[in-house]
Amino acid sequence: MNRTEDFFELMDVVYAAIEKAQAYDAKPRTYGTDDLLYMTEAHLIDKIGRQPHCTITEIAKSTRKTKGAISQTVEKLVSKKLLQKMTDPKDNRRNILELTETGRIVFKTHREKDEIAFKRFLSRLDDHSVEEIISAKEIIGKIFKIELSGR
Repeated sequence: MNRTEDFFELMDVVYAAIEKAQAYDAKPRTYGTDDLLYMTEAHLIDKIGRQPHCTITEIAKSTRKTKGAISQTVEKLVSKKLLQKMTDPKDNRRNILELTETGRIVFKTHREKDEIAFKRFLSRLDDHSVEEIISAKEIIGKIFKIELSGR
């Protein structure tokens, strides 16, 4: 093989992974409550749980999504009583996002499920070094022009 053929094979693997992720994302699940949530909703709850008192603008920027997309998901989560929007006491023109008590249950359960899944995925890489994992992250980030930051 050569560099171009190897790269094309890498892209085949990336696209197959994207298809698997999309299929997984399309099925709603529960996370410690009776609420059925799509992955987009669970990930937004996770983001807000890790970044309390944030705004829609801040979440949109950190997730590389539009404010409109985030706003739509926020409204769904507010209607499910998993999230609340409150006026920022420092600036009444801004709304800050906070998880409700039920939202915190979803956050905690989602984090636990992610930890289990990520450990399972990581165990599949036992024969790869940390440097190889970092390299894979950097390569995929460059292909898709994703600014990588620490968790």
